[in-house]
Amino acid sequence: MPDQTLPDQAEAGRARPDETPDTDVQPPLWDSEELQRLTQLRQLAIGTGAPNDAIRLIDASATADEAMARLVSAGLIPDEADTFEGMLAWFAPLLEPGRDQLDAEICGGEFIGELTRAAPPDLEVADVLCDVLTRLPQHQSPAALAMARVLAAVGPPRVRAIAAAAARELAAAGQADQPWVTGLGAPRPGISFSHADIYGEQRAIVVVYSYGRKKHAIAALIDYVLGGGIKDCYPVDYASSMRDDYRKIGAQPGVIFSDLGRAEAGQILAAALSRLPCPADPEQAADVENYLDLLRARVELLTSAGGPQDGGPQGVAGTSTGSRKPGAARSAGPKNIHRLKVTLRGSKPPIWRRFEVPSDISLARLHAVIQLGFGWEDCHLWAFETQAGRYGSSDPDLNIRSASGKKLSAVADWPGDRLRYEYDFGDGWDHDIVVEAVQPAELGVAYPRCTAGRRACPPEDCGGIWGYSELLNTLANPRHEDHGQMLWWLGISSPADFDPARFDLDQANGYLAGISKILIKP
Repeated sequence: MPDQTLPDQAEAGRARPDETPDTDVQPPLWDSEELQRLTQLRQLAIGTGAPNDAIRLIDASATADEAMARLVSAGLIPDEADTFEGMLAWFAPLLEPGRDQLDAEICGGEFIGELTRAAPPDLEVADVLCDVLTRLPQHQSPAALAMARVLAAVGPPRVRAIAAAAARELAAAGQADQPWVTGLGAPRPGISFSHADIYGEQRAIVVVYSYGRKKHAIAALIDYVLGGGIKDCYPVDYASSMRDDYRKIGAQPGVIFSDLGRAEAGQILAAALSRLPCPADPEQAADVENYLDLLRARVELLTSAGGPQDGGPQGVAGTSTGSRKPGAARSAGPKNIHRLKVTLRGSKPPIWRRFEVPSDISLARLHAVIQLGFGWEDCHLWAFETQAGRYGSSDPDLNIRSASGKKLSAVADWPGDRLRYEYDFGDGWDHDIVVEAVQPAELGVAYPRCTAGRRACPPEDCGGIWGYSELLNTLANPRHEDHGQMLWWLGISSPADFDPARFDLDQANGYLAGISKILIKP
């Protein structure tokens, strides 16, 4: 055979002058397909920052399968069983009672987003999912069936059929479906509405859907300056007040509110989905990675939905509001409330709480709400980062002004406004706060209150979000050298005593009860 040795493979299986030859190494197979697989594996290892030992093992292998076996044997990558166990653990919360279709879809979206962020840029996540789903029926479990059902509904388009086939095979083998599988991926489209600037640079669209009587919405932001693709998209598990919120935004100068028919909303979103996404900040990028496939599935439903073309509540498409007078501001009186979503930055899966607080709440009191609602112990410095400056415990040296005299409505008064809250300047627990709605308080309801949340608050002083990730890895591995010490530090006898997925809404509101009051008495 002619010499076909390539430079990158010339050293494969050959001992260096200062090394003892490895008699177990087989001569490389110069099959073009096998060579390509080895080359791709090597590039993947380099792209993901694999240690030099891993690269050397790949270079000393004759086939990709041999390289994978060597890497597993050396403990440099998990074996297939561990990989599948980690993936299935992501879907385990969907086996808990009370989960619904939107919970399942959000779980699937966040799984896809996490996989996307972990993969090197040149690796197609859809390829990974197709390979995983093809082998999924070998891992018989309720979580495996849950994973297959979810990805069949909201996975990338070419993944869905493979996921559906895996689900059928798992069900035929005796795995039982969860109650939320009924109707999954096929909610009924409802009203659509949007607001856009008069210059045609951006448009925000919301489409409401319903599973039975329970409504939710999908929101998308399109940026025509950046190419007309999706800049941000996300689901919300409330819908009743969003149209009013958008109308209020549309009352601002230079903004137009419109009710849209289904066909019109579908055409606008389908055109945006045909272009490259264009997120402009890390949070938008994470949302797009998490929920773009869910948005795509929802738009397919929208464009294929039969029946009358729903506009807004009046059934009129294209209706727009006038603009509010320059300088006009919303009243931030004690009868209004802000609905806030507070997310711990960098947490994967996300750790978040949704609060409803009086609009005139001080930032000092909002600090107390976050501490109580998350489960922090309020034993470190803290500050809010706003467009008006930093507010916390007054400290001129740190350029922090007193939070006691600054109201929430003065720094974040409209839906979509954002601010940052940092707790513990050493560990650096950063929280992203988004104003989701501003609306009248309800009769007889005490505020502040927590209305939803996900996952447990990390322990104090564990080293920030990266230290928390290491803590969870140590707890999950009984063979880790620090496993016993970590149990001792947490004051628990078993890893099961600390459940990172646990969130108790009643407990959170029990903590908040001491600072809550009824704004509108019956």
